[in-house]
Amino acid sequence: MAGGRLIRVFDEDAWKRTVYLIQQGQCTPFIGAGASAEHVPVAGDLAAVLAGEYGFPFDEDRDLARVTQFAAVREGSRLYIKKRFADDMFASAPLPDFRAADEPHALLADLNLPVYVTTNYDDCMFEALADRGRSPQRAICPWYTNDPAEVEEATSLFRESAGYNPDSSRPIVYHLHGHHGTPESLVLTEDDYIDFLVRVSGDPDLLPPVIRKSLRSRMLLFVGYSLADWTFRVIFRGLLSARPLHAGYPHVSVQLLPPSASGAADDRPLRIQEYLDRYFEMQSISICWMTAREFSAELRGRWQTR
Repeated sequence: MAGGRLIRVFDEDAWKRTVYLIQQGQCTPFIGAGASAEHVPVAGDLAAVLAGEYGFPFDEDRDLARVTQFAAVREGSRLYIKKRFADDMFASAPLPDFRAADEPHALLADLNLPVYVTTNYDDCMFEALADRGRSPQRAICPWYTNDPAEVEEATSLFRESAGYNPDSSRPIVYHLHGHHGTPESLVLTEDDYIDFLVRVSGDPDLLPPVIRKSLRSRMLLFVGYSLADWTFRVIFRGLLSARPLHAGYPHVSVQLLPPSASGAADDRPLRIQEYLDRYFEMQSISICWMTAREFSAELRGRWQTR
């Protein structure tokens, strides 16, 4: 850092590279909770409600994984908590306005890519693609079962042409952490996160070949994640650690700016930003410090004038 400014920024070259790789179809969007935050209840708020209901005794009463873990132990059933969570979270959640130019799912749908990976439980990406007149397919990672028949059913799409060779007219939305319509598939509690990582890292064939290829040979465009949270780190280190060195492209992650400084002498936000920039530069991730909507508006303008 020099003169209070960061050495690295998401510069014009990064924008040009991002637009070019999208144009060439060498991009896989990776969609997180921040993309749906305006339409789906915030996880921290849901955690606080559950913490109050179950008498959660720890300080982390807005940590959804910890709170749902506690609730599942109290109830003696993870599936019961997941079913309740799915009903409470999605029963009345509205869809985004896909006609808004800066709506993240709408922007991603307009990029005409074949594979979209999400850790969200909602239908926003699927519905955005359908809104654009495409024929999206949905698949869910079967991390939650060892039953051969259930695994075969969950992966049946990838034995059909639409799943084996998806294209822009029939893209795939792959739910890595589950979908609310299948509550047992949700990666929700602390044990779920552990089980998910153990299962995926221990079974290289669990993810279909087309998904593995999309994750390991294309630029990943992360939208709606916080680089500081463990969801992002577990995904990146757990799923992409086997990616061959120098075999792919730099990734892009869209991030909010760190908290504002409390005064002129407070340089913590700059130090936080500098640390995250440097740490993730070592992982071949370029950070674009914008909100998801700001990034969507900027990328749409550049994409339409390419």
